[in-house]
Amino acid sequence: MDVSVIIPIYKGNGYIESLLNKIEKNYQESQKEIEVIFVNDYPDEEIIINGQYDFKIEVINNKVNQGIHQTRINGLKKALGKYILFLDQDDEISDFFIKSQLEHIGNADLCIANGIMELENGQCLIYKNQKSQDYLKKQIGFIKVRDLIVSPGHCLIKKTSIPEYWTKHVMSVNSADDYFLWLLMIENKCQFNVNYDVLYTHKYTGENVSGSIDQVHKSNMEMVDLLKEYCHNVNVDLLKRTITYKYDMKKQGKLVPSIKNIDLFLYNTIYQLLWKGM
Repeated sequence: MDVSVIIPIYKGNGYIESLLNKIEKNYQESQKEIEVIFVNDYPDEEIIINGQYDFKIEVINNKVNQGIHQTRINGLKKALGKYILFLDQDDEISDFFIKSQLEHIGNADLCIANGIMELENGQCLIYKNQKSQDYLKKQIGFIKVRDLIVSPGHCLIKKTSIPEYWTKHVMSVNSADDYFLWLLMIENKCQFNVNYDVLYTHKYTGENVSGSIDQVHKSNMEMVDLLKEYCHNVNVDLLKRTITYKYDMKKQGKLVPSIKNIDLFLYNTIYQLLWKGM
């Protein structure tokens, strides 16, 4: 099996046909072995699949609601693919996603494609230019800037590179489980590749967890506590300070938190000027 697509579903029957149609087109374009694993995290509603498809489809039903991290792990345990694609139910991928990602991942552990970020008042590229995307391979930005990956949905992951610690330590607060994964991969000295092709759309639904500043911060703090028990290469104290600095700026304004963290302020300013592109 080449690629396992793992999709947590929560009251999401309305998304299933569109997802499967996109994956069917990916199968036709790539001619690779693909399986789709739906993991139902809303036990009161049965997942309904209509139509016939040219790839394997499996449905896993959680007995109780378990949250996004455990639900992804439940799918991962059943996955047979060499590579993993974690999609959210409202994600959208291009017809060439799998073909392009497989062509670009090479010997790396993770391949990060570009995509479109839908916002309340419009849309933009996730990475404005190739330079900002190349910066991901340095990995330091994940510690001194923020989680630089919008969603696992624009990433292809080598299954054997997913740290066991991530599968054994499940986060209770939804949001940072993917950030947790990237940082653990950095800790394990995994290689990140990038793909400049625009292959993914992060849909704006008005219900995205990332829209809750307090929940994101609570989840990030839970992640920091878990990382402290594992990391030797990743500077967790610096990571915690970065996360707190960014949260305080959103709550208090930029001035006071930036004065207190002048080194992070300067680094992030340079990042904006040299890498992200203002």
